[in-house]
Order: sequence, then C-alpha cells, then structure tokens
Amino acid sequence: MVTDTEVLVADEAWIALASLHRRHPERESFSAAEIMESAKLEKAHPESRAGLQAHIYLHNVASLPPNSARYRMFCKVGTGTYRLFRPGDDFHPDRKGKMAPHRDELPRQYHPLLDWYEKEYSRRASTLNDDDDPVLQMWGVGKEIWKDEDGDSFIARERAALDAEIESKSASGPFETDSIQERVWKRIIAHEGAEFRTARDLPFTYSIDGNGIWFYRDAKRVEQRLARGEVDQAILLCPVSKTTELSKFRDYAYLYGLLTDARIRSKDW
Repeated sequence: MVTDTEVLVADEAWIALASLHRRHPERESFSAAEIMESAKLEKAHPESRAGLQAHIYLHNVASLPPNSARYRMFCKVGTGTYRLFRPGDDFHPDRKGKMAPHRDELPRQYHPLLDWYEKEYSRRASTLNDDDDPVLQMWGVGKEIWKDEDGDSFIARERAALDAEIESKSASGPFETDSIQERVWKRIIAHEGAEFRTARDLPFTYSIDGNGIWFYRDAKRVEQRLARGEVDQAILLCPVSKTTELSKFRDYAYLYGLLTDARIRSKDW
C-alpha cells in the first residue's frame, strides 16, 4: 500500500492492532503474532522494521515502565494479549505520550481508522448506564475509611506491611507453596519492561511471552526466545559469578544480567 507520509514504527503497530479490532469486532484483544501478521497485511510501511516487535511488546504498552518511548497506545490484558488503549485505562505514571497517532502524521488512507477510534472505540467504555454498572454503583462506598489518609499514604503503608511479611517468611525459610523457580519467575514477570544491565554494563529489557522471555537490546529484539525451562535450570545454578557459568543457555549474557540483579535474585542467593 502506497502512503502519502512516512509512518512511525509506533503508529504502524497501532494501525495493525486497530485494523484487527475493525475486522474482528467480536474480539476484545489479540496476540503479538496476530498484530505482526496484520502489519504485514496493511503494509503501512514498505519495509519490515525490526523495531516493530519491540513496540508491540514494550514501547506501546501503557502499563509497562517506559524504556525511552512513553506511548500509551496498547493495553496488555491478563491473557498476554493486547487491545487498544482507551482514555481512562490505567497506565504507568511515567508514560505521558500519545494514546493514538497524530492525524497529521498518519497516512490519509488511515484517517477513517482514526475517526473510528475517536468516535467509537474510545467512547465504548463510557456507554454503560451508570445505574446498570455494578462497579459504578460502588462509587463512594467506604469513603469514610479514607477521610484521614490519602492514597499515597495508604499504598506506602500496605507496601511496608507486605515487605515485612515477606521478610518474616524469608527469615523462616522458603515459602511452602513456592519453589525457588516459582518465586524467581514471579519476580521476572513483575519487572517485565524494566531496564537491566549485562556484565559489560550494556542496557537491555525483556518481555514475557507465555513460558518464555524475549530480550531487547537498543529497542531490537534478540532473535532467540529463552524458554522457561532454561531459566529454571539456570536458577538452580545460582549464585554465579561470571557469564560463562551460564554459557550453555541461549542469551546467556542477558540471562546472567537478569539473574544477578538484586530485583530478581532478592534474598534467594
């Protein structure tokens, strides 16, 4: 498809997902693979760009900590799939970027798609009648609980209590219900999208894809998916002091940076 303006990578990803929504209105969300396939069909840009995958997994996702880009274009749902962001959706506080392409940066043939997003999709969340919405009916319930404490104080208090509970359980030994692999994997999921460093101090990020990890360097995806099974095996080798101790695994330089980071190892080694 010939366009009348150069398409930004972020906008190309948005076009692909928006087109899926239009073609399949019965679906709420779509997988990263489906979005990639849609981008190939749309051909909003004449070339296949490596950064497209990183925008789908990371740069466009509103809930993840920003890694250079601060867009709020996609929402990642519990199934590991994605839908378009709507005004009112939750997003990471450091993300202040655009929620959809700017009209003057979008090829003319995609203006109707932007019209659909602005007039229909973005407003869909507000079409429920307030009297019929069980969540909205709870508005104001329990407000007396918060009259002497603001939201930030409440979060700080709850976080401190949780840290104390974890500290107490760690002191008495491993959690009964979680193996060390499960505990570490949960921390890996929790820090998806954050910046990490290799042993040579090179920055990288990662995204979770089912039971595997994709690593990203300079916003480009490393073309090897590290399987959960390999991560579990590497965890059992920890603590490690040099990258070569993990050299039998794929992406071992990134895996080493991940497993030696204090956020991931915590107090397990």
